[in-house]
Amino acid sequence: MVRCPPAARNGRLTGETRGPYAGPMLIRGLAILLCLAMLAPAVADARRRKKKAPARNGTVLVQSSTTGAQVWVDGQLVGEVPMALPLALRSGRHTIKVTLAGHADYLDTFNITAGKDKVLEIDLLPVAGVLRATALPPDATVVVDGRALGSVPYEGELEPGKRVVELRAPGHAVHRVELMVDAGRIYPLDVTLVPLPPPEEVGPTPWYGHWWVWAGAAAVVATGVTVALVAGGDDLPPDPPHIVTLEPTR
Repeated sequence: MVRCPPAARNGRLTGETRGPYAGPMLIRGLAILLCLAMLAPAVADARRRKKKAPARNGTVLVQSSTTGAQVWVDGQLVGEVPMALPLALRSGRHTIKVTLAGHADYLDTFNITAGKDKVLEIDLLPVAGVLRATALPPDATVVVDGRALGSVPYEGELEPGKRVVELRAPGHAVHRVELMVDAGRIYPLDVTLVPLPPPEEVGPTPWYGHWWVWAGAAAVVATGVTVALVAGGDDLPPDPPHIVTLEPTR
């Protein structure tokens, strides 16, 4: 460590006598020059090493036409498409994932070179439609092609083609809609279900309205018919006599 006399550190020359460095002005001037000469190489070396220090970071920018897709780097969510600014990363290998509902995920690795900018062009492939359903009452159930998928608010993928979507809730009429689903499209559905009318009040059933009354009456009638047939069996007319006709012979 280079130690300068107090006069040198203060940056001025005086004729006053301070500390152990007392002496004429000339001696103090020489001490200042000697101090600066000793410090100059150290300062120059520090500046030279700072200029030659290699950059340790690079940048990456994702360009994509899949607006709204989420960009994940090394397992961390770093932004959405379109990215406003490049992302600074340390040099080396990194992982990237780009996702969006209704599209196939993109997974890959890439290398960052110190001091370099990397641009990744990534477009996702649409594979399904996306249903976004909200409804009142809030306990409504989403049913697609007869299969319950969950409660509102609901977001999920729909296979391309004709689909029947229903919203159901206890005490409400079923809301049904048919969709022709295209891959990559979003289908919003916001519905207020119509309450069903209350059931009509039914009074007590009259005595003749019970099934067992009519069953008993039918049994009585059947029994009376059977008895009448049995009782009148002796009054039946006798069978007609057999008549034989003989013709004379010649």
